[in-house]
Amino acid sequence: MALAWLLSTQWLLASVGSVAVGVLAWLLLNGAAQAWPALRMRRNVWLAAQCIVAVAALLPFLPRSVHVAPPITLTPALLSTSAPAQAVPLAAPEEETTSPARELPLAADSVAPAPVAATATDTSTLLGRALPLVAALWALVYVAGMTWALARLLRARSLWRRMMAAAERVSRAALQVHIAFTAEQRRQIAQRGLTVMRIDAAISPMLIGVLRPVLLLPAHLDGLTAEQQQMIVAHELHHWRARDPLCLAIAATLRTVFWFNPATRWMAKQMEWALELQCDQQVLNGRPQQQRKQYAASLLLQWTAPMGVAAFNGATITARIRQMQKNSLPALSAAAVWTTAAALMAVLAAGALLQPALAIGIPAATAQATAQAMAPAPAPAAEAWRAPLDEVRVTSFFGVRRSVPRTPHKGIDFRAAKGTPVYATASGTIIAAGPIAEGDGKYGNAVIIDHGPQHSLYAHLDSVSVQPGQRVQAGQLIGAVGETGLATGPHLHLEVRRNGQIIDPATMFTDLDAHATAHALKVRRQQLPSKG
Repeated sequence: MALAWLLSTQWLLASVGSVAVGVLAWLLLNGAAQAWPALRMRRNVWLAAQCIVAVAALLPFLPRSVHVAPPITLTPALLSTSAPAQAVPLAAPEEETTSPARELPLAADSVAPAPVAATATDTSTLLGRALPLVAALWALVYVAGMTWALARLLRARSLWRRMMAAAERVSRAALQVHIAFTAEQRRQIAQRGLTVMRIDAAISPMLIGVLRPVLLLPAHLDGLTAEQQQMIVAHELHHWRARDPLCLAIAATLRTVFWFNPATRWMAKQMEWALELQCDQQVLNGRPQQQRKQYAASLLLQWTAPMGVAAFNGATITARIRQMQKNSLPALSAAAVWTTAAALMAVLAAGALLQPALAIGIPAATAQATAQAMAPAPAPAAEAWRAPLDEVRVTSFFGVRRSVPRTPHKGIDFRAAKGTPVYATASGTIIAAGPIAEGDGKYGNAVIIDHGPQHSLYAHLDSVSVQPGQRVQAGQLIGAVGETGLATGPHLHLEVRRNGQIIDPATMFTDLDAHATAHALKVRRQQLPSKG
């Protein structure tokens, strides 16, 4: 549920950002076209602008750090950062109680925080309540609009399939004698494997398909002169060589995905206009005025066809005919190209800056939910560890150096008389019990328990009460204190290993310092000042 909420919120921000970037890019390009009219006739400029809109919509989904400030309290317990998050029953020092064991205070994280004064304004509270509703509503509206846009694409695809089914393929032999194709055009068609088909429907000549388009020619072209037919075919073949169907397919995809963004429709129409002009100019390049008039006449015929393509409308035809009277398209200088590219990159950068600005309005509760949804799933909370002895007295801490041996201490030593019961600190499975060979037998009789991510080792035992493979619970008897192995007297040596690495057992308990001898605290303070 949190992930679905996060995605809908991110998509709401992405939609707002893409509209803003699209409108900004449209205004910028229209302004630049006032200075450089040739921009309107360059399809790559308008295709790049549409792609920038799509990239801007992806910005909210890029990985980023999410920082959420925790509530601030002044309780002393919450100021501590070293205590773990479990309650650990340890025995009190001998001079403080006569009871065999007592419950120590809870770890810092379990202390109930003091009431905190509200810092969010009424506006942020209202936004925090309204944003999930708005995001969910926009998700529903977007799905409905996307369904409608996809339905339009499917209807168009179905129409094309029906036309292809009604069309008849022009054989290679028929193509060789067809007056609409020049010898060079026939050579290109044969070399690159373009399929040519003929249909009786009153449509405009068109290319159908993206990767391997098919040239579909209407039968009514037979009423035109050979020269007019050849110019019309040359127009479509230039679309084919320039891979215009691929550009149109990209634009159609972006227009479908971003159906709510008017800038994508404006840019797509301008791109279609640009590529039609480029094909017109390619066909008419170097031709006399008489042939230009014939081409314009054939263009008017396509416009009056009942199923003319989208590029043919009254305004487009008039503008195209005016452009046909010119010998070439306006030139675009290198300075204009680089300036336009830099401006589009600036628009994209503005979109990157806009996304955090949109997110500023999300209150702390919303940011917290976002952070939790984006964070990896937390590991299951570890079971609270209890003391391994009824009465606890720490005589040596982890990491300190002693006279024998001189290596840093790998665990914690607890003072206890020989025969004192030793208990499992947490539930788990016994993986070793009795004499172990590790460390050349320095552990003597020992018990090792697998708790999942951690293993606990209880060394120098006089006797063991469990067997390998046995399942034990926290507080269950596992042996008795002794002085087996490398030990100078009776005591319990406890080690903890996480994923094979030895760690400080004190991290699994709370406030062992209150149950340590003065000598143990002094040695740790001298050798390990950071822990003293």
